[in-house]
Amino acid sequence: MDVTEYQVVVPEWANGYQKSAKTMPKYWLWKHRDKLPKKHKDLLSDTPVTIRNKDYCCNSEGERFLKNTKSAGKPNIWLMNGQDLYNATLNWRLRKSVAKYYHEYFAGFIKAQLTPITIPEGKYLSISCDIHEIKRGQMPDISNMWLLEKFFEDALQECEIIPDDCPDYVIESGRKRYHWVEKPEERKLVFNINFI
Repeated sequence: MDVTEYQVVVPEWANGYQKSAKTMPKYWLWKHRDKLPKKHKDLLSDTPVTIRNKDYCCNSEGERFLKNTKSAGKPNIWLMNGQDLYNATLNWRLRKSVAKYYHEYFAGFIKAQLTPITIPEGKYLSISCDIHEIKRGQMPDISNMWLLEKFFEDALQECEIIPDDCPDYVIESGRKRYHWVEKPEERKLVFNINFI
């Protein structure tokens, strides 16, 4: 019997890319002193401390106020969100690194689960993705997860599973769906490849 549907499952998928091992500290600038949290306003010195030609808010001992208290010193992770590719959050070098990372990441699963797909005469491919994820605050809109299919399709081509991801072979792509799960071990991506 001929196979008409293929799947690639990516368990506990990497939904982020580590930009750096730790996030650099950011400090409150003097020009933003009116936006200081109350805990800092109460300790604010009358004059700023100047470091490398920048004026910073500080206390009476000249200690600057940390702005990114939750992230400073922790790994700097970019979470998957296609919106960041067109709103200037990611520069071109970082975009290139993210794409390379996900192409290689998906390639490992593709090579382990698929062999080259022979597309019958008169048929094309439809590629979709089911995203099994724990719901959290600031979830990307489902439409902003388009990078998953893009990187996956590129990896399919690079692994020589499909001849190309151009419209001569792939004429439908982009259906994504969130499936909410409770436990980290239930997180996964399921890429579906069908003939149409």
